[in-house]
Formats: sequence, C-alpha cells, structure tokens
Amino acid sequence: MLDLNNVPPMEGVSGDFELIPDGTVVSAIVKLEGGDTEIPEYGAGKYFKQSQTTSAKWLPIELTIMGGNFDKRKVWQNIFVDGDARDENGMSKARKIGLNTIKQMVDSGFGISPKDESDDARAKRASIQGIHMINGMTVCCTLGIEKGSNGYADRNKIKTVLTPDSPNYIQSGGQAAPVTQAPVAQAPVAQAPVAQPQQTVQAGVAPSWAR
Repeated sequence: MLDLNNVPPMEGVSGDFELIPDGTVVSAIVKLEGGDTEIPEYGAGKYFKQSQTTSAKWLPIELTIMGGNFDKRKVWQNIFVDGDARDENGMSKARKIGLNTIKQMVDSGFGISPKDESDDARAKRASIQGIHMINGMTVCCTLGIEKGSNGYADRNKIKTVLTPDSPNYIQSGGQAAPVTQAPVAQAPVAQAPVAQPQQTVQAGVAPSWAR
C-alpha cells in the first residue's frame, strides 16, 4: 500500500508563485488546451468548452512566456465566443468580443497593424483556416491581475493583446520579453462580455481569419 504520510518535503520548493506585476508586457507562445465542443465556424476539432447551464462557450488557452524574469511562466485564459447577453442587433456580446480578441492575436502574431487592410495583410489573416492554426503562435500582450472569488486566489490574466501600432509591441522572433513596461491605453482583451470591442463583427458572418 502506498503511504504518503511520511514523504519528506522538498526544500526550497513551493507551489505558490508570486503574481506577475500588473502591466507587464510579455511575448508568449499560445497553446490550445482543447475542449469537448466543436464549433464549425472555427474549423474542425473540439477546442471549445460549453456551459451546461447557459449558452456560454469558450476557448481555453495557455500562454508560455518567452524571455525576461518570467521566462517559461504560464498564464491561462478563457476566450469566450458565445453567451446569453446580446447586443442591440441580437448578436452575442461574447462572440463579438471573442472574435476581436482572436483577430488581435493573429495580427500580433503576424506583426500586422489592425488598421492594415493591404492585400498582404488580408492574405495573412485569410491564411488562418481554423482556430487550430493559432496553436504555437507567438503573440505580444500586457498582463493584468484578476481578483479571485468564491475561494479562488488572484491570478494573472491577459489584459490587452498588443499589435504593431503599440509602442510596447514586442516582435516575435526570439526577442526577450522586458520585465515590466507601462502599457499604452488600449481596449481590454476579450474574456467575458464586460468590455467593449475595438471593432464590430456582424452576426452570422465568418471571421476574416477563418475565410
């Protein structure tokens, strides 16, 4: 029988990490954690999770920080793409915000300004044929701190996805992430339908990256 009562503790090892300071700008690799639900609009594969009590659906992702004092630290995030709350046009607010967040991640990964509508920029966005193609993509973002509730501790979250129009943007390609930078004011990242998106997405229209 396995008895774990007398296992000697490891010295200098703690399960607790200090939170990464609010406003830290990092370069990080995206990993799709997978789920139990497929949404055809986003391509084949069960990458999403779905609430059992509401219409909420979300994409669970893991970010691994590259470089700086927080090298290899991980941050977990749920990008909501559906929910009960609707806008004045009847579109899910979570869907609108989630699509914009995914587009920002693609723009960040390819180094495209959100305002760039050139043929080259549009071709790069269109090359994303499904959500699986952002797996392994390197993006730049500002981290924040989400207050814990219902017994859960505070945790880091994505505060803003940064694109080349931000002076704090870190180009991918092996550059080390700075320890801390003050972020430029931008629209917050989409996580739940509480923030306002930067762009408007029409209901029923597939995102440009999925075309």
